[in-house]
Amino acid sequence: MKLILNADDFGLSQSVNKGILECLDEGLISSTTMMMNTPYTDEAIKLAKDRELKNIGIHLNLTYGKSVLPASEIPSLVDENGTFHYVCMLGYYTQYVDAKKELRAQIEKFLDSGLKPDHLDHHHYFNEIPNILKAYLELAQEYKLPVRAMDENARNLAREMGVKTTDEFSFAFHGNGVDISTFDVLKSLFWGRDISLEVLTHVGYIDDYTRGQTNYLVREDEIKVLREAKAKGYFDDVELVGFGEI
Repeated sequence: MKLILNADDFGLSQSVNKGILECLDEGLISSTTMMMNTPYTDEAIKLAKDRELKNIGIHLNLTYGKSVLPASEIPSLVDENGTFHYVCMLGYYTQYVDAKKELRAQIEKFLDSGLKPDHLDHHHYFNEIPNILKAYLELAQEYKLPVRAMDENARNLAREMGVKTTDEFSFAFHGNGVDISTFDVLKSLFWGRDISLEVLTHVGYIDDYTRGQTNYLVREDEIKVLREAKAKGYFDDVELVGFGEI
């Protein structure tokens, strides 16, 4: 089995960047995705270049912080201050044209940095909104990049468009109760099968700044569990890969 352990949110904060780099160094994750509109995006770009990191994708974002494009160009995505609407509001406000323009701008910003993207994925769950999913998959097709597909609908649409994605996706390693039993479940469901699987992670360290940016505060717990899983041999019988190898 080909296993992608992807860490979202590269660029969210210094402490998250630190945790992701440690996990890459230790072989606890095989891939990460970078946010393009945060105060620590530039740091993430520099770290990626300095370390010649591979398997870095673009963590497309329509729900956190301010847009890459001016608010006047994408009025349905942002409030009067130019800040993205929260995820629960996307379906009420977002227009397809605005979403595609902003997502394209984030891809182009990544490319302008000189880095080569491994794949596209997304912050929060905009895959559940049809017009945004459409824009996302069209851009993946245009830029010839694999994508994260969180459900069967997204996988089927991607494949109809000739866009590569994994055979399976798991949310199992996401939530306040992550422990080593998560890998027992994953192993029973997927290990030994001739498939590709992405498992979502949010590794990182929590400092005061990070605590003010996210309510997902079990990132350090995820690192501990991944270390335990590796020590206990859970990764011995799988091939840890990036999206370019599926």
